[in-house]
Amino acid sequence: MENLNAKPPPWNPLVLDALREREPSSMMELAETYGDLFAKIEKEWVLEKLKAAEEASPAGTIIPDQDKRHQVINSAILRQLRRHLYAEGTPTQLPIQLGTRLLNRTVKDQLNGKRNAIHQLHLNHPGSPPRSMALLETDPNKRDIFHVFKRGNPLSKGERVQPRFMTALNQRAPSNFPSKRQRYHLAQSIVSEENPLTRRVIVNWVWRHHLGHGLVRTPDDFGTRGARPTHPKLLDFLASTFSEDGWSIKKLHKRILLSRTYKQAAVENHTSRVMDPENHWLWRRPRKRLSLESMRDAMLKVSGELNLEMGGRPFDMMSEPITARRSVYGFVNRDVPSTLSTTFDGANPSACTAKRPETTVPQQTLFALNSTFIQDRAKAIMNLNSIQKAPTAEEKIRRLYQQTLSRLPEPMEIELAVNHVEAENPKSGMARWQQLAHALLASNEFIFVD
Repeated sequence: MENLNAKPPPWNPLVLDALREREPSSMMELAETYGDLFAKIEKEWVLEKLKAAEEASPAGTIIPDQDKRHQVINSAILRQLRRHLYAEGTPTQLPIQLGTRLLNRTVKDQLNGKRNAIHQLHLNHPGSPPRSMALLETDPNKRDIFHVFKRGNPLSKGERVQPRFMTALNQRAPSNFPSKRQRYHLAQSIVSEENPLTRRVIVNWVWRHHLGHGLVRTPDDFGTRGARPTHPKLLDFLASTFSEDGWSIKKLHKRILLSRTYKQAAVENHTSRVMDPENHWLWRRPRKRLSLESMRDAMLKVSGELNLEMGGRPFDMMSEPITARRSVYGFVNRDVPSTLSTTFDGANPSACTAKRPETTVPQQTLFALNSTFIQDRAKAIMNLNSIQKAPTAEEKIRRLYQQTLSRLPEPMEIELAVNHVEAENPKSGMARWQQLAHALLASNEFIFVD
């Protein structure tokens, strides 16, 4: 292989002959002379490479390097010209970044579109390897960025500071972070035993997930302007045991779920309501509506369709037919949130959302009544073998209630359900049974946790 990156001599005999033959009188003619010469060299080089490749074919004949038929490849003069044509840093080797800037707007937009399509193919193709975003720290000596920004303005720099953890969250004066490992030591400081704030925030978040409200009602503000903890000793106890358990979220869930506070029912008590109308002291179980993701997964679970496979690529939750995977693997488009997410108070993917809004709007009821997603889940429930094999209509209703609401129906509920499914014709088919299953899936008892 010839070294095309070697520095070529300043002039070549063939170049001089071409210049003498045409005697260019302007830069345009000089450029045309070089263009014709390099086009000829390019054509000869491509043809010779093709001939050399054919020698390796089963029907080809090997030609020695010294043979005159390889003169184009072995010629020292032509090799020099090819270095002028192909070597890095020569005028004919235009860098891709510079070449892109020289294109007109239309061609540049088409090129960017092709690049984005290739990028998306690399990201979404099933054969693409898994990848993650990573950060690379720059040398702090090369960038003078450690300054106090007066009133948050980066153009108004104050005194120079060294990177270290916040003094307000440290029992002793924090030391400066070593060079090139600031992010690592910041992470170590966040989870340090000397910093109880992180553990309290995590415990408060998990408590709020199960009971609707955190021990601190302002989950995104643990400062002096935020709400005071309703149970400060309980918050410290859970934070301490969370640390002793090796920061195990699973053990934290278990400790909360086995408590008497969590096992309470949402039963009203007039005396307690008068004394504590906001239920700060947790005298009853706060009624909690399932989140969008929990509601979707619950419907897939009771219909026997939920795929519990761990890991994998994200999927489109709005696709048809549906992908019955857990919603935690659903793809979230930050630019165009789905209508389902906005209807059921989904978190804003473009911002940090410590607490989702809780709204009750007509669109939520319309989705429950008209959505093909819920109708298809109702059909799948009625096709379950355990329900299909029920010997009587009453037994089928009992199994349907047990499957969807995890309880047996009351006698009045059985009577109403039988009257519904046999209202017109005892053999009316699956339609009325699916309507009954649909009504149970759309009921408050299914959507709310009491």
